[in-house]
Amino acid sequence: MADKDDLPDLYPKRKLLFGARTPPERLRETGQRFMEAGRYDDALEFFQRADAKELTRKVARIAMETGNTPLYMRAKRVLREATSEQEWTQIARAAERAGLHSAAFLAHKQAGHEEEAERLRRLIPGAAVPEPEEPVHAADEADPDGGET
Repeated sequence: MADKDDLPDLYPKRKLLFGARTPPERLRETGQRFMEAGRYDDALEFFQRADAKELTRKVARIAMETGNTPLYMRAKRVLREATSEQEWTQIARAAERAGLHSAAFLAHKQAGHEEEAERLRRLIPGAAVPEPEEPVHAADEADPDGGET
């Protein structure tokens, strides 16, 4: 695994990514170091600039295996590939196994599985809409028996 101190920070990273003289091999190598460190979004930036499809597919496989739906979506966007219903279903199942209910919800939603998406939505803390309570009237609050005080 790459040492985090070995990775470029913001300005050197930007210079590598957008420098006119950065060769594709250097972009791929730097992306691989980010990937080894588990920094997949950074890795995808380098892989996209280097047109490193095989490495981008590796990130997509990792995302699929771990149920990381947003990362998978980004890798597919870098590859300029559509995601099939079967792939959405597969990543939704992986996300649910990993306890990533919001990622599973998103994948099922993308696959068009509305019932599964709704089931998962209810498992996401704060996502469920509470039932409205009966309104409390000021008169009821002042004297619950309705009499004068």
